[in-house]
Amino acid sequence: ERERERETMLDDVHRGWLEKEGGGVFGRSWQSRYFVLSSTSLTYFEDEAARDSKGEIDVASITRIEPSAPLDKPYCFSLHTTHKGGKTYHLAAADVHQKEQWLHALAAARRGDSIVEAVASFSSSSSATSDESAPSLSSSSSSSSSASASESTSSSIETDLLRRRVALLESSRDTLTKQVEESAKHAALL
Repeated sequence: ERERERETMLDDVHRGWLEKEGGGVFGRSWQSRYFVLSSTSLTYFEDEAARDSKGEIDVASITRIEPSAPLDKPYCFSLHTTHKGGKTYHLAAADVHQKEQWLHALAAARRGDSIVEAVASFSSSSSATSDESAPSLSSSSSSSSSASASESTSSSIETDLLRRRVALLESSRDTLTKQVEESAKHAALL
């Protein structure tokens, strides 16, 4: 039974090519890397055949997964970690479908769920809707528990983004209110 658990753990991975933003001699640049996500780590290599990794991100160190899109990378997402004092890794997939597969796989790994099931669930639900539109984090619709977990993760990511936007707007509102009050006081003194 232990051997079977070990085989399951070894098989529960998500692999593929992503671009990783890194610091180069001439500034920041994007490099293609082959990534392997397991339940404990996201390891990246120069290519599929490489034996030595270029780096590794401990899944437990990931504090937030943020869908983001810098102007030069439309399928980019960020991993905020506690690694090296709070390092953020910027990664980019080749298309929206691959990006969303990675987002679901990473979220499943963070929760301790099956990575393969999360990706398979996303892929099956997105292929059912692919004729209608490009898949998105909130477009998954399936009755299976894995799909529910994926939808929950998607919703959680979107909720986190909305909360941060609301907090930023509230902070801006408070700042503007104070400025208006200060201006009104100053005008009354004149």
